[in-house]
Amino acid sequence: MPRREDWLPYGLSERVHAFQRIANAAETYEVQLGLAPADVSRIKAIAEEYAFAVNIYQHNKVTLKALRGWRNIVTSNERTIGPSTERPMFDNTPMPVGTQRGLVAEMRRYVRIMKASGGFTTAIGSSMGVMSPKHAKKAPGELQPTLKATAINGFKVVIACEMQGMTALQLEFRRNGEEEYEKVAFLSKLPETIYIEPRVL
Repeated sequence: MPRREDWLPYGLSERVHAFQRIANAAETYEVQLGLAPADVSRIKAIAEEYAFAVNIYQHNKVTLKALRGWRNIVTSNERTIGPSTERPMFDNTPMPVGTQRGLVAEMRRYVRIMKASGGFTTAIGSSMGVMSPKHAKKAPGELQPTLKATAINGFKVVIACEMQGMTALQLEFRRNGEEEYEKVAFLSKLPETIYIEPRVL
């Protein structure tokens, strides 16, 4: 079976954690790896910029789903009494100053530089999380994902699952008292927060 050689995880959320781990280790092993203070600062900035881009997207993606549900309730043909809830608002937090393009490529370049350093060791690489996992991929029929669903306020559910090398999951659910399953999300990264539109009676 093919073996994954790349140290970088597949999912966006996993990459956020991986970049932060590299940034923390770069500061710890700055001397051993021959990094200049400017290099360490940039590596930490890459982690921050990447996390911001991923988190702002994920937040506003959830908000868009909630906004769609709010719109459907407000514009519904069903007559209801009472004021509407406040509409969901997008997060317009400014991005980190100096955010660059191509953050993954830039981080890969720094990892190559650190691995080529005379002070680099397997122990340091493991601490940074940049050693190749070299694990064999399972056949699709052998994958047995275990989902964990946690309900939160606003008709939202947090879905967590070990991807096990899968690139995506299609999620379906069934409402109480109904027999048909509904497609609710196509997830390419986990964990993810999804919005389940309530049934308007």
